[in-house]
Amino acid sequence: MAPAKMSLQADEELGKKDDDHRLSEPGRFRPIQSSAIPRPRRIVILIIVCVVVYQFFKHMPTDLTPAAERYNPTTTKPRPPRPASPGGSFQSPAVPINEKGKLFDGKILETHDEEEPYGDKIKFYNLAQSLPSQKYSKDQASNAVLFAGSNLHSISDLLPLACEMARTKLNGVHLVLLGRDEVSIEGIKQVNGISDSECPMTWHDGRPDSPAHSTNVRMERAVVDGLHFIRDFIAPEVIITQRQAWEDPFFWNGLEIQKARSGTPHLILPTPSRDLMWVASLRSHALQAWNEIQVDMIVHASQSSGALVRLVRSLDAADYLGTIPRLTIELPPLVESQVLESLQSLKLSQLQGRITLRRRLEPRYMDPADSALRTVESFYPLNPSTTHLLLLSSQTELAPSFYHYLKYSVLRYKQPVRDRSASSNLLGISLELPRSKPSPGDAPFTPPPPPPFDNGKYQKKEHIPSLLWQAPNSNAALYFGDKWVEFHSFLSSRLDSEGRANAASKNKLVSKKIPSIHGIPPGDDAGQGILHDLSCISKWYHLPLATVHTELNRLPKEFTESIDSVQLGEGSHEKAGGDNKAPEVPGFDQLEASSAEKPVGREASITSLLGTFELGLPDVDVLPLLSYDGSPLASEEHTTRSKTFIGRS
Repeated sequence: MAPAKMSLQADEELGKKDDDHRLSEPGRFRPIQSSAIPRPRRIVILIIVCVVVYQFFKHMPTDLTPAAERYNPTTTKPRPPRPASPGGSFQSPAVPINEKGKLFDGKILETHDEEEPYGDKIKFYNLAQSLPSQKYSKDQASNAVLFAGSNLHSISDLLPLACEMARTKLNGVHLVLLGRDEVSIEGIKQVNGISDSECPMTWHDGRPDSPAHSTNVRMERAVVDGLHFIRDFIAPEVIITQRQAWEDPFFWNGLEIQKARSGTPHLILPTPSRDLMWVASLRSHALQAWNEIQVDMIVHASQSSGALVRLVRSLDAADYLGTIPRLTIELPPLVESQVLESLQSLKLSQLQGRITLRRRLEPRYMDPADSALRTVESFYPLNPSTTHLLLLSSQTELAPSFYHYLKYSVLRYKQPVRDRSASSNLLGISLELPRSKPSPGDAPFTPPPPPPFDNGKYQKKEHIPSLLWQAPNSNAALYFGDKWVEFHSFLSSRLDSEGRANAASKNKLVSKKIPSIHGIPPGDDAGQGILHDLSCISKWYHLPLATVHTELNRLPKEFTESIDSVQLGEGSHEKAGGDNKAPEVPGFDQLEASSAEKPVGREASITSLLGTFELGLPDVDVLPLLSYDGSPLASEEHTTRSKTFIGRS
C-alpha cells in the first residue's frame, strides 16, 4: 500500500503545484562515479617487467655462432654441474686446503672478484682434478717443467717439444691450458694426433668458469690464480711458452704478474719448437739459466778484408735465439784500406750497431809473449759463471746453427750447479776439429776411437769421436768465463815467477801457423781440456759447424817478423859465402790445407746432429783426455797435474 501524501499547505488561490514540495527519496538508485587513481599493485608489476626486459637485452650475447654449430660432441664436453655446497670459498691467493693440508673433496678452486659481472668468484672446475692432493715441499727440487699457453695455435706448437721432453724422462713435464677456448683436452689430443702412451705428460685445465664470456680483466686474474695454484702444488722450476705475438694479451699480462711474484724462470721460445727439439734433452735446473747466458765474440783479424767480411756475414746470418751477442774485431796496426770500407758497406740485419773495432797503436814487432798477453787481456767476464768468450779467427766461417750448439753445450755441461765436478775439467767448447797437431812438424791429428759409453747407451752410430784436448783453439772455440779468469791468474803468476822470456819459451814447441796463445796452454798444467764432440759429429756428416779457410791464410803477426829476420839472415850468409843453412821456417806459400775444405752446414737447427745420441751428448767424465801433443792422458797423470796446478795457483 502506497504511503499517503502529505497535505499541501499552500495557498490555493495562487494555483501552485506541489512539485516543489516533494520530499527526497533516499531509496532511489544512483550510480557512483569511478575514481581515476590506479592501483599500486599494477605499478609494481609494470616496473618489474620493464627491468626484466632491460636486463635481458643488456646481457644478451652478440658473438654466438648459429645454433647448429654451437655444439660438437667430438671436441666439446658439457660443463660439470654446479654443486650445491662447494668446499668453501677463500680470498686469492689462498688455496682451499683442510687441516691436513689436502684439497677439499669438492674439487673446485674458487677466488673472489667483486668487480666482475659473473659474481664475486673465479672458479676452476677442472684444475683441482689434475693437481696433487698435497702442496709440494720446498725442501727438494721438483725437476718439473711447465708448458703454458692460451692460444690453441701456440699449444699445438708446444706439443711436439713437450712430448719429446716427456719421452726422455729427464724432467716431470706438465702442460696447462689458460685460454678462452672451451675445447676439451681430449679434443686437443685428437686434433694433434697425440696419445697418452706416446706423450706421457700431465695435462692441466686452468680455464675458469665462463671463459668465453669473461672480460680480459677476469681472464688475467684467472691466469694469475691458476699459475699460483700450480706453483704451490707442482713447484715448476721453469715455465716454457711461445713468444708474445703468439699468445693472448691477458695471458701474457697474467704471466708477467705471476712471474714477478714467484720468480720462476720463464723460457720464451724464439722460433717454432720443432727447431728447438734439443731443449728436450736438457734438465730443468739447466734450463733455469736460459736467460742468463751471455757470449762475447772476439775476432783477431788479418790485414786482408775478404776473409773478415765472409766471417761477419756468417755471424750476421746465425740464429742467436733472441739474444744477439756483441762482436769485437781486433785489427792489426797495418791494415788494408778496403777492410774498413768493406765493413762500413755491409748490410747487416742483426749485428748492425753491435760491432766494436779495436786497432793497435804501435806498429812495432810483437813477440809471442806480447801477442799472448794481448789476447788474454782482450776479454774479462763481468759474471764468470754466465759470461763466456767466443774466440774466432778471420779465416773461419760458421754455420747458422752454431749458436744453438754453443747454448746447448753451455747448458748441458756448465750450468748444472748441482754437479760442479762434472765440468771441472772442461776449459771450453770447440766448433771445429783441427786437422793437425799444434807441433812444429804439423803432424796430422787422428782422433782416438770413441769410448763404449756404457754399452752404447748414448751413441747410435759407431766411430764418431768425442774427446777432451788440452790444446787451445783460436779458430773457433768458446772459453768459459770462470776458466778464463783462472787463465788470467795463471798467466799473471807465471810471468811474475818465470819472466816474460821463460813464459814464451814454449813457443819453440808450437807451430808458427797458429797464434802464440797456444804457447802458454793452461790445460797442460791444470789437467783441463777443450770439448770436441759435435764438431767431430758434424765432420762425420760432412756438415761442419765451422770451416777454416786457408786460401787467404797468413801467418800470425808475431811470427812474420821472425820469418823476415831469418830471410835477412839467409841473405847475409849468401853474401859471406858461408856454408851454414838457416833454419827452415814455413812461409805463406806453405800454408795449404791438409785436406779438402767442406762447406758449412745450412740447417737452422742441430737436432739432426744431436740425433746421433739417444740421450744427448755423453758426460764429460766418460770422454778420453788428450795431452797437448795429442797423445792419450791416463787418469792418474791427469789427477797429478790437477793437484800440482791447484797447489801452484
